[in-house]
Amino acid sequence: MVTTAERGAITAGRRAPTPDELAFVAARRFARLATADAEGQPAVVPVCYALIETGDALALVIPLDEKPKRVPLDRLKRVRNLRENPAASLVVDDTDEDWSRLAFVQLNGAGRIVQPGEPGFSGAITALRAKYWQYQTMAIEGRPLIWIDVQAAASWRGGGEASPRPRDLAALIQGRRSVRAMRPDPVPSDLVRQAIAAAGWAPSPHGRQPWRFAVVERRERKAALAAAMAATWQEQLELDGQEAAVVRIRLAKSRERVEHAPVLVVPCLYLADLDLYPDPIRQAAETTMAIQSLGAAIQNLLLAAYASGLDGGWMCAPLFCPDVVRDALGLDAALIPHALIPLGFAAKDPIRRPRRPLDDLIVDWQ
Repeated sequence: MVTTAERGAITAGRRAPTPDELAFVAARRFARLATADAEGQPAVVPVCYALIETGDALALVIPLDEKPKRVPLDRLKRVRNLRENPAASLVVDDTDEDWSRLAFVQLNGAGRIVQPGEPGFSGAITALRAKYWQYQTMAIEGRPLIWIDVQAAASWRGGGEASPRPRDLAALIQGRRSVRAMRPDPVPSDLVRQAIAAAGWAPSPHGRQPWRFAVVERRERKAALAAAMAATWQEQLELDGQEAAVVRIRLAKSRERVEHAPVLVVPCLYLADLDLYPDPIRQAAETTMAIQSLGAAIQNLLLAAYASGLDGGWMCAPLFCPDVVRDALGLDAALIPHALIPLGFAAKDPIRRPRRPLDDLIVDWQ
């Protein structure tokens, strides 16, 4: 019989969750909530959730959305349990037929019911709607929610390679987030290469793949790139009529994001291999197709990076100064820098902007 020690390792006890455990929890979309009544009788239910920061503390928020039969709030077992006994646990897991890929994270804490208007409620609703598009059309802002102050963690993974992120496509698409603050941890080069390889599978006009990628990793090269773009950034911010103090702050934040990212990937448009036409209309359309396909390649890169456990963002600064970026990096004149993609490991879970409801996106269906 294979023992637990042989298949993996379990970490438990009264300790704070690690960044990797929090990233695991933040990336998943469904969990199981365990509560118990005053006599210790347990109850476990599947839930949706969001992990949020409140100052220096962490909290799990779980909606009490409308039920099909409109069950009164006080009849929900988890609500009655928390009012009798605040101890609560949330378990997030990966299941797989390959048992070496099994993994879970358990977060323990003190739970309570938070009513609309109480401190933190509005931010919790925003986080839930950003994570689950279904909640954008549900009146969850008018109902209480479960709030668990995270106090301790436990986790386990199988003896093989655990997947840092869900492998389900829908979960990857909805789980990917734009991260600005990253840890200084080095990024394995093979993960960067895998992400760029995924970009190479994007659709493109005539299969020409009209894009190339520059990778910026050395600290002095990132600093030189940020310095080269700084003058353009400052000029454009001043053109917006912003105050000098605001310009300095925004410029410093942008430079910090570039210089502190462990790795920068610079997607460049490459038009040399495209078909040539005698008329400007078709030639312009050919260029537009290439630009569209570059966007698809970048999305592939971001999703592949996220699936591997990395986080990233999409900075469009090179669009406003492609010559400056090209010269700073010593790139070929045929390359047109279009974006900066910082890659690394998230220092904290970002606040996500809500998405439009699906019905708002579909403008015609005949």
